[in-house]
Amino acid sequence: MSRLTFLFAVHNHQPLGNFREVYRIAVEKAYRPFLETVIRHPRFRFALHFSGFLWDYLKKENPETIELIRKMVQSGQVELLGGGYYEPVLSQIPERDRLAQLVLMDDFLRENFGVKPEGLWLTERVWEPHLAGLLRRAGYSYTLLDEEHFHYAGVRNIHGYYVTEDEGLTFNVFPIDKTLRYYIPFRSIEELKAYFDKIQSAGQDTAIIGDDGEKFGLWPGTFDWVYQEGWLKRFLEFLEIYPLEMITFSEYLKTRKALGRVYLPPASYEEMMEWVLPPEEQKRFIELKRTLPPEARRFLRGGLYREFSLKYSESHHLRCRQLQVSAEVSQTESQEARLDLYQAQCNDAYWHGVFGGLYLPHLRRAVYEKLISAQLKIPFLSGWEAFDFDLDGEDEYHLKTPSFFVWVKPSAGGGITEIDDRIQGINLTDVLTRRQEFYHLYSVTGEGGSGGKSIHELTRQLPHEAQKWLKFDRYRRLSFIERILPSDLTPEKYEEIYHLETGDFIEKQFTASLEDDTLTLQRRAAVELPSGSRDIRLVKRLRPGQRALLFVYEIENLSEAAAEFILASEWNLGLFENEIKLDSDRVELFSGQTSLQAPDCSRILAFPVKTVSQSEKDFEIITQGMSIHFLWRIELAPGEKEIIFLTLQKRY
Repeated sequence: MSRLTFLFAVHNHQPLGNFREVYRIAVEKAYRPFLETVIRHPRFRFALHFSGFLWDYLKKENPETIELIRKMVQSGQVELLGGGYYEPVLSQIPERDRLAQLVLMDDFLRENFGVKPEGLWLTERVWEPHLAGLLRRAGYSYTLLDEEHFHYAGVRNIHGYYVTEDEGLTFNVFPIDKTLRYYIPFRSIEELKAYFDKIQSAGQDTAIIGDDGEKFGLWPGTFDWVYQEGWLKRFLEFLEIYPLEMITFSEYLKTRKALGRVYLPPASYEEMMEWVLPPEEQKRFIELKRTLPPEARRFLRGGLYREFSLKYSESHHLRCRQLQVSAEVSQTESQEARLDLYQAQCNDAYWHGVFGGLYLPHLRRAVYEKLISAQLKIPFLSGWEAFDFDLDGEDEYHLKTPSFFVWVKPSAGGGITEIDDRIQGINLTDVLTRRQEFYHLYSVTGEGGSGGKSIHELTRQLPHEAQKWLKFDRYRRLSFIERILPSDLTPEKYEEIYHLETGDFIEKQFTASLEDDTLTLQRRAAVELPSGSRDIRLVKRLRPGQRALLFVYEIENLSEAAAEFILASEWNLGLFENEIKLDSDRVELFSGQTSLQAPDCSRILAFPVKTVSQSEKDFEIITQGMSIHFLWRIELAPGEKEIIFLTLQKRY
């Protein structure tokens, strides 16, 4: 039997905003024990990638791990991979930022290890064809992509590398063997040997894997399996006796010819292209895959990474904020603002799959904090501007003041999509809308091997205690949005139905106009009340003040009969119960440093917004924020109008 060439790459990453304790545990249970084990087997040569957040953490908190890696680089056991320093999905950020992020990583690796990386780890393996030219211009010669990318291009041989090109610039791409991703470290050595034998019996001489380092100790059950039960030790000993050689990817490029030229379509790994689909489409896609033979894979694929911006409005808003800040920062010389922006481009909070991602409030909050921090470092002019912020073909309105930045969307009920408290450095309205996900409807199951299961194969079933929180919103959780309700509606009934009853104003089109420093939004609707239909005009205005924002409602009864109802103004605040204090006519935030006041309201109701989401460990019930509802009892004679107001203000 000829010798097999085995190419091995490990990618390690922890996101912006993750708890420092998670960083510590990840180093102690996965990254460091893996390195300490493999350094004793110098024939085990591999490519290694750490994201910038981990490099920064290791330099400060765990320099001995840096020194360990340095020894392995100097001995030739490790080839370091580059990439976007703060782990952005490159295709989702402006080109100027792509290049800057790549340079940051190159500079770090050169300064700390004396190397210029030839290859890079592509975040979440999200590929788009134009990246070939950009990455070549950035000085890279190769990356690793999943075998799915190649199947979609009609390629069946995944045991080597291919050449692609963009604008006449060539670039090399290695396919990652999905079977090896699922086998290592979850299957027995006997099963792995059988797979290596199968590769060679098919006349191939190369096996390739690249995957997350967290699977070697941090994923559920893996620390015991990999280290205490000795899987990694047995694996390394097996590699010593099996007829194979391990070389680096760059060495392979120098000694082997490409298998051919390919043009890969936009894609990521197979699981992500399922996660991006709506639940019923995901179910149909999985069922369809099971009915088709492997050769049909070229003609069947899931969604695109970009479609997370369609599935989750919060993801799209966050990306648009990042694009807005990038444009503003690019006009300044502030390197500190640029670094804040680059950190905010970290991918994890922008999508959701088997990992919490977008569903984790502390990750979203960290991204917003960095975006706000970047904007605090650059000058601005107070006032309103209208532009198509969210790229849907319609203008939104953006207000800048020294204390608050505000975004308003007239086509979504004239709602506020974001309020930044610039003094606190936080997005006050960052609350995730509750949606039905695939895993709420269907149990996720998979087949495991003799030793363990990949995180993608774990069986998960919704726990009984999660059932009561499976409530899903029929509208996007914005703020400064309104309902007109029957005057006899009880608070208990209101809590039960409010997320289902959108009424005649929420998510509806409002007309908008600017006059001096005031934004006016209005809509007229026939509102159904117990006493009959009433023609109601709702006008709402937003005007900046000294360290405050004034929100005014003008409600007019255009009918020929009296109207009696409750006006409810909803505000979704991305804060936890201990960060909010309710009084009779106000909501205090940050121990009273910020307050939302409604002097004449009849009542204030507050409800926690909780989601049930899956993570790498299990299902999690997460508080996304608090939904605050100001209620006024309104009685209007025919032709009568009433004016009420709220204020958001900072303590002097």
